[in-house]
Amino acid sequence: MKRSLMLKSLMTISLLSTSIAANNNIDNKIISFENKRINSLIKRNPNVKLNDMKMVLKKDLNQDGWFGYAFDLKLEARGKNVSQKHYVFSNGKMLAPELINIDTKRSFKDQMYPSLSKKYFSKKHLIAGNPDAKHSLVIFSDPLCPICVDEVPMIMKNIIDNPKNIALYYYHMPLRMHPTASTLAKASMIASSMGIENVDYKLYDANAKYFYGEDKDVRYDPYKEKDHKKALDYFNWLFKTNITMKQINDKKWEDKLKYDMKMSDDAFVGGTPTLFFNGEVDKKRDKYEKFLK
Repeated sequence: MKRSLMLKSLMTISLLSTSIAANNNIDNKIISFENKRINSLIKRNPNVKLNDMKMVLKKDLNQDGWFGYAFDLKLEARGKNVSQKHYVFSNGKMLAPELINIDTKRSFKDQMYPSLSKKYFSKKHLIAGNPDAKHSLVIFSDPLCPICVDEVPMIMKNIIDNPKNIALYYYHMPLRMHPTASTLAKASMIASSMGIENVDYKLYDANAKYFYGEDKDVRYDPYKEKDHKKALDYFNWLFKTNITMKQINDKKWEDKLKYDMKMSDDAFVGGTPTLFFNGEVDKKRDKYEKFLK
């Protein structure tokens, strides 16, 4: 290597090392500042205790040196363990709890999602499309979420009918506000393991009818019903299956659902439906459409 080229390389490495050290110093200052601030706020509430706080994401917002920081807070509130995301924004000199684009009026919190890692593209979660496709779509959804019921079956059907260019992966994310959604999610898993095709699409497309049965005389209110047996009866009627509550409560399916929920949490998903196209969050839920054919 020529002397001039060697010196240039050493200078580049030195500058890079200095830049990394400076960035690490800024990050450490932000982490220390937020740790003290959060602890100070929590001490005012005797019913809440902070067990752990760590930074889980730093994202370049491409806005004149501003970065977004996400923290995972492990709290204990009235004897219950709670996990909560906390966001701040900084340009290295100033810190802000909120950052809004005045032209779009959108909060940059909407961009605070990680890029999905390879573990999200497991064939175990592939429900449609081509596993070797160049493009991927990952859906986190609740079968009783009204917006999901409106949009998700159309998205699934589009890829079922045009499977060449996109691989579709699905993660169950039943919300607490829909008491029996977890039973429908586990029933879907069981039905899929039995070889029934397109279970999730068919469940969404059915739109959880209030009245069902041969004479439409059985009522199931999917948004208020708390009886898991009624939810399972509806599912069995819809798919002509004989899944039992014993199967629903089996640890195997409970663990599989917990895994999906953990994957949702790791992806910072807080609501449904949430879509990631090619590993990046798609708030408008339409980026996949141009690649259907």
